[in-house]
Amino acid sequence: MKYIYSRVSTVEQNAEQQTEVLKKSYPDFNHVFEDKFSGKTLDRPELNKLLERVISGDTIIAYDVSRLGRNTLEVLQLVEMLQKKGVSVVIKTLDSVDITSPTGKLILTTMASIAEMQRTEMLEKQKIGIATAKAAGKYVGRKASPETIAKYEDVKRIVESKAMSVTKALKTVGLSRTQYYRFEKK
Repeated sequence: MKYIYSRVSTVEQNAEQQTEVLKKSYPDFNHVFEDKFSGKTLDRPELNKLLERVISGDTIIAYDVSRLGRNTLEVLQLVEMLQKKGVSVVIKTLDSVDITSPTGKLILTTMASIAEMQRTEMLEKQKIGIATAKAAGKYVGRKASPETIAKYEDVKRIVESKAMSVTKALKTVGLSRTQYYRFEKK
């Protein structure tokens, strides 16, 4: 069996483009697994389903090494586990090299390191951008969801009525202490 695995980092992104390219390149695929989940961890819903399903002789096809993950050690361990299971892993952007082969492992190690480096650089740039925006008074952070706002208002009402302490009200309503005090600062 041949399985296509596509991944994007957030629910706002769309894995469809990767999947469509892979479907055209590998028309004999059997099933598609798509994750909308960060590559910083291998604990992803669709990847877990795929790993439970594959058996010896199967092939997993991904668009790029970074789609497998952005942690070098975890990607290498994943591929080694798949190889021991008899599963091939093919990467489209590497001219369909089977990264479980000896040459493929060399390329995989290099590309996985690059993917991890790119993630680290992206996070560093994000921190710099946030710090610059904060210094300019332009950064407001992520907006709270209506549900979180409602929980904060419930806690505030409970505490002001002196029915419960802040700690008990937070537990009752299901709001974290950090979220509560973030609202209190405003």
